[in-house]
Amino acid sequence: MGLALVLLAGCQTTPRGMEAETRREEWEDSLSRRLASIESRLFELESGLARQYREQQEIDGRLAKLTSTVGAAQREEIESLRKELAAARGETEKKIAAILEEVARENERILQAIRAARGTAAYAQGYEHVVRSGETVSTIARDYGTTVSAIVEANQLANPNAIRVGQILFVPE
Repeated sequence: MGLALVLLAGCQTTPRGMEAETRREEWEDSLSRRLASIESRLFELESGLARQYREQQEIDGRLAKLTSTVGAAQREEIESLRKELAAARGETEKKIAAILEEVARENERILQAIRAARGTAAYAQGYEHVVRSGETVSTIARDYGTTVSAIVEANQLANPNAIRVGQILFVPE
């Protein structure tokens, strides 16, 4: 009987350990929600881009019909419009590429934050904080009795001055 009590004593989870695990899971969930939101925005962009391509193809078809029924002066105007359309397409594609690149970087940053934090003491113990208006990483660190560098590292912040209202930060103890 005494041996069973000794063995079971080592299996107890402390309330502090359960609390830290819950906070870790909440932090992972918030990162997963951010990732899902980014993926949703990406899907919307891809859908919009597909719609825009269809509209541009329709315009090309209409221009082709017009070209066959008009005189030389109008053909020159149509060609000018085609060039403008091509330039607009190029600019749109550049913007889409930049957005996709930004989304990919953000996804990678979130995944790295999760990977880097797993198994560390900072990951297991800390708090989830929702940034309020007027707060800085410095004021948050002071309020929780930690350091700016600990918050920056735990959240993989590229620019600690660029936090925004509503952003969820993990604050290590």
